[in-house]
Amino acid sequence: MQHASQLVRSVYDRIAERYDDRWGRHMRPPQDRLTAGLGLVPGARCVDLGCGTGSETVEMLRQVAPGEVIGVDCSEEMLRSARTRAAAAGLKLSTRCAEAESFLGSAEASSFDIVTLRFCLAYLDWRSALPRLGRILRPGGRAGILTNLSSSTPQAYAIYCRMTDELDLGRVKLPVPDSAGQVSELLQRGGLCSVETWTHRFRLWFGSGAQVAGWLQESGFVTHAALREFPPEVLQPLCDEFAARLEVYREPEGIPLDFELAGVIAARP
Repeated sequence: MQHASQLVRSVYDRIAERYDDRWGRHMRPPQDRLTAGLGLVPGARCVDLGCGTGSETVEMLRQVAPGEVIGVDCSEEMLRSARTRAAAAGLKLSTRCAEAESFLGSAEASSFDIVTLRFCLAYLDWRSALPRLGRILRPGGRAGILTNLSSSTPQAYAIYCRMTDELDLGRVKLPVPDSAGQVSELLQRGGLCSVETWTHRFRLWFGSGAQVAGWLQESGFVTHAALREFPPEVLQPLCDEFAARLEVYREPEGIPLDFELAGVIAARP
């Protein structure tokens, strides 16, 4: 079976060109709120872990110039998009192709003013990683976290649970926190003090269950390695059945997917 980190890398390499349209464009309000709360100032040294295509990374770089922002991601295609975005803005972005946990382990202590993780907790051991952020922050530095919560996409998860129960398959636990408070508590274990926490809810509409299923894959929202255990001739009928069952949620506007996000900003005293 393909290693989980290799799977994440291959998925995001494949969808890099479409990522902003499929997911990033829906994230503008919470992304802007997190960036505004970081207290960015010219000359600051920052790292954006799981930077993706760099839409927020480049905005951070613009605000701290002539300071430095390092964009870290396990997908080279995502990093290529981020560098292209920075160059178009007349800025030079430093990038590292690495997993967030690996970077955290190798970074020098007290070496950054700002560290951010946006929508990457699902791909790392966040219970272990979040308490380690305080080590690499300088006194007065801030950490910003933006993540999906386990309450997101309840429509899709309910269908998934019914199907796995019917097939006598074990359920996969949702790999994200349950609340903003859970994130704050883990950051506090690393010596950080919460400055601001919030939740953000929104709904996406789709014309059909097939569109929902396609979006979940093409946005990178579903990347679990367990999917690779099924050969295509088995997986495709399961996806078709999943899409058909989503029709039970149809409303006049279409089929909804609900999302709940958490934002947390914490500071090192």
